[in-house]
Amino acid sequence: MVLRMIEAQSAPVSTAALATATGLHENTVRGHLEQLFVDGYIGRQRESAAGRGRPAWLWVAVRPDPETPYAALAGVLADTLAHTEGDPVARAREAGRRWGSEIAARRAADPTTARDTVVAVMREQGFAPDDRGEDVILRRCPLIQAATKHPAIVCAVHQGMIDGVLAANGESAQTRLIPFSAPGQCTLQLQVAR
Repeated sequence: MVLRMIEAQSAPVSTAALATATGLHENTVRGHLEQLFVDGYIGRQRESAAGRGRPAWLWVAVRPDPETPYAALAGVLADTLAHTEGDPVARAREAGRRWGSEIAARRAADPTTARDTVVAVMREQGFAPDDRGEDVILRRCPLIQAATKHPAIVCAVHQGMIDGVLAANGESAQTRLIPFSAPGQCTLQLQVAR
């Protein structure tokens, strides 16, 4: 009920307004909102400051992005790899490494940490990353249609891209991309060697 109410709004909505509209206690609504946020169904932004104290959160539905024009091409390529390669996942990961190296080569010298670089690249590629310390939650997949049909192959390309970016920057890291770890998200475990 809370999610449907947020999806029906044309602008971000406050917790108090949702409590009034649903007839639920504000603490109950807040619990639902936190879980919907963690699960990737809604996003939040701070309300404009109107006085003392921290501004309240405003909630918005996370709407699926329109399909990229390259999603169909990615699907065809993934399907071709699946039917022509002995180890399509390894081949896909290697292609991703080369892609990640190329991305890193095009980026200007950047004094940020390797983790920040990976998060920035994921943002530029359309993954809407949310860095949570140990894990990076990826809230979007620019190739979701292809990833749904061939997750092992498409996600291996993305894993390889991350590895390629790190390797091109001379970084050693342990990475693991967990596809569809929760509704509407994937999880990137990223531990950069210090």
